[in-house]
Amino acid sequence: MNANRFLEILTINFRLCILEITSSLSRTAITTLGLFLGVASLLVNLAFVRGMNDDLRTNMEQIGGLNILTVRQIEAETPQEQKRFQRSPGLSFDQLDSVSSDLPYVSTVLRSHEIGWNRFNGAGNRSHGFVIACGPQYFPIFNYSVAEGRLLDEDDMRNNRPVCIIGKRIAERLFPGMDPIGQRITIRRTYSLTVVGILDSKSVRSRRDIECCIPFPLYASRFRNADRNLESASIVLTSSDSAEKARSILYQRIKAKHRGVEDFDIELSVDKIKEMRAASMAMKIVLLSIALISLLVGGISIMNIMFATIGDRIREIGIRKALGAKRYDLFIQFILEAILVCFFGGIPGMALGASVIFAPEDFFPYIPRLTTTDFTVAFIFLIVSGILSGLFPALRAANMQPVEALRY
Repeated sequence: MNANRFLEILTINFRLCILEITSSLSRTAITTLGLFLGVASLLVNLAFVRGMNDDLRTNMEQIGGLNILTVRQIEAETPQEQKRFQRSPGLSFDQLDSVSSDLPYVSTVLRSHEIGWNRFNGAGNRSHGFVIACGPQYFPIFNYSVAEGRLLDEDDMRNNRPVCIIGKRIAERLFPGMDPIGQRITIRRTYSLTVVGILDSKSVRSRRDIECCIPFPLYASRFRNADRNLESASIVLTSSDSAEKARSILYQRIKAKHRGVEDFDIELSVDKIKEMRAASMAMKIVLLSIALISLLVGGISIMNIMFATIGDRIREIGIRKALGAKRYDLFIQFILEAILVCFFGGIPGMALGASVIFAPEDFFPYIPRLTTTDFTVAFIFLIVSGILSGLFPALRAANMQPVEALRY
């Protein structure tokens, strides 16, 4: 079959398919409902998977790379553990400095502490957020930057200055229509601080929008004794290659300082990244499985209707064969009809699925995002669904004998 003949067959069958689809629009709409929802579900899931990937990437950046160890205090779960843990002096910065000072793998022990959720007051307004006490080393390690003003520096630490840097959302709530730099805020209605910088979150719905960073010495002197009963502390290594060895040595040394009591744990950043990736992958599999099942159900529905349609059009098939139609003529007609039916329901489904990216930024926990690749994948799924759902009905129509078909 030459190209002109194939193009002629394709054009004639396309017209026949359009005529068949438009002659029973209500049946076509009901037939494609499953595929409509399946394609919409596929694009919505792809949008959220991309949103989760972006959020995961942001979290990885905020972890600070692979050369960080996090030492955590473990809470006692049983009375026996509680009694045993009382023998341990607990975690302290002096203790961590002592066990790591002679290790070539350790760069520094970060003086930082997450004070937790607190209320802020400023300019007659109120907001809430997380307060973090830290030093200048904290910001480059965890990829902090400012949109306005400056970060905390060594002078703030040495002079115990009552200053802070706050997130964008805190600044917007406390100082609407005002320049926050130089304004005063209070924490717990007690501690008054001057705003010297606004954190750049670099993404929507970032926790950094509701963070407030204060100098660590200020926390140590005003909030509480900062060197006792630490919940966690970060140790920066010189290289991620030595992470496992450093963890092993530090574990044994801290255990000795705790009188043999294992009331702590040491976590690698690489372990956190693996956990986040595993959770993200599990969510991707679940979401995409739901979308693919929806597409499968939609394709089966189209196949059933195509078989039913052939039953109603047996005489038409017989007449076409009697007038000289070849097997491939009928095969192409029914395959093309199945693909067009898929497009009839799939294109509006793609439009519905794509509409999720226009939702307000704060409407979903992740920011849904779609690319040209996602639309290409959805389009290919439509074509594949059309071919698979129309394959067996098309083979049945193509293999019919004209004499038997003309009896109907």
